[in-house]
Amino acid sequence: PIWDRTGWCRLHLNTPPVRRNVMQLSADQKRAFVTALDQAKRTVHPDIVIATRRYQDVFGPDGNTPQFENITIYNYFVWTHYFSVSKTFLGAGQPSFGGVDFSHEGPGFVTWHRFHLLQLERDMQDMLQDPSFALPYWNFAIGGSTCDICTDDLLGARSNLNMNSISTNSIFSNWRVICESVEDYDTLGTICNNTETTPIRRNPAGNVARPMVQRLPEPQDVADCLQVNTFDTPPYYSTSSESFRNTIEGYSAPQGNYDPVVRSLHNLAHLFLNGTGGQTHLSPNDPIFVLLHTFTDAIFDEWLRRHAPADSAVYPSENAPIGHNRGYNMVPFWPPVTNAEMFRTAPENLGYSYEAEWPAAPFTLTEIITIAMVAALVIVAVIFAATTCVVRARSYSKLEGRQPLLGEQYQRYDDNKSQSVV
Repeated sequence: PIWDRTGWCRLHLNTPPVRRNVMQLSADQKRAFVTALDQAKRTVHPDIVIATRRYQDVFGPDGNTPQFENITIYNYFVWTHYFSVSKTFLGAGQPSFGGVDFSHEGPGFVTWHRFHLLQLERDMQDMLQDPSFALPYWNFAIGGSTCDICTDDLLGARSNLNMNSISTNSIFSNWRVICESVEDYDTLGTICNNTETTPIRRNPAGNVARPMVQRLPEPQDVADCLQVNTFDTPPYYSTSSESFRNTIEGYSAPQGNYDPVVRSLHNLAHLFLNGTGGQTHLSPNDPIFVLLHTFTDAIFDEWLRRHAPADSAVYPSENAPIGHNRGYNMVPFWPPVTNAEMFRTAPENLGYSYEAEWPAAPFTLTEIITIAMVAALVIVAVIFAATTCVVRARSYSKLEGRQPLLGEQYQRYDDNKSQSVV
């Protein structure tokens, strides 16, 4: 069995978690998932507290008051994402440095978010005392301008009173966001805490100033993305071209070519939401984030399955942005876990799988040549068989013309006997 970083074996389960399309869940399953998310939002994490000041001030003004506090399970999920993208505080009166992002715009995008989801899924399994609990996914590659999961039985419909709000019929209209006071974090050196502030904002397809983000990705975009053969390419950043990672992240066109104007797949789905879910430091506050990223992870896992890469060969060991090299620990997860440990197929190595249908993989050049050769041999065999049949038929026709019919001179079976006589 393979153990995860907390020492809990995920592969020993008789029914390992299977992540399914949320739209294909039964009404009871949808209700159970929504209820579980809300419970995670309200349940204090049993094992983890967060720091509310940076390390220089972590023991408080008097040096004897540790600056830590409790946080709920779901808010911790939000907090870790905020921390991974937060700016570096350089001191009072100095602008914070924003050039470091541990979870985006680099090879670690897919591996970081994979562990991020695993951590939430594991915490919710413990909370529910159900090791088979699995996070569902949202297939956002459906095209059009309709958010199909934005309904009151799932992630919340649009409010009739405010187009940027969630319907009061949804439990998520009661949720409040954390990590919103970015200006304070950058100027005062404080860190996001468990304090909840304003409601979730969401207006799917409502950004009229950017028509490009008013439509969801198309199904063909996923098919094209899966055909990009190389995991990542220099400079291992949001400007990489012919890179699967940059394509699924959404800075390249679905076919893999980098275009600074394009936003596709993961990025496009976030921007389509047009609100809390479209702002990097806040986006996990909207629970759609969970389902959006499970689908992104599903595409990643299918790419791994199809291309079967060796991590030592295709995942960069150096020259990637800070925190993104293969052997680096992903910030701020604890216990430490490296990018390499998440760069492997999930069913065989991480103890969960996806129930999903994918576009068929195109034939390789070798497969095309093999098929062509087999087809040619079959055609030759058919022609040969047909020619042989024609020749034989003509031969039989000539012989039949010379053979007399059976007559009385030929010995018959005895008419008086019930069995043949030899």
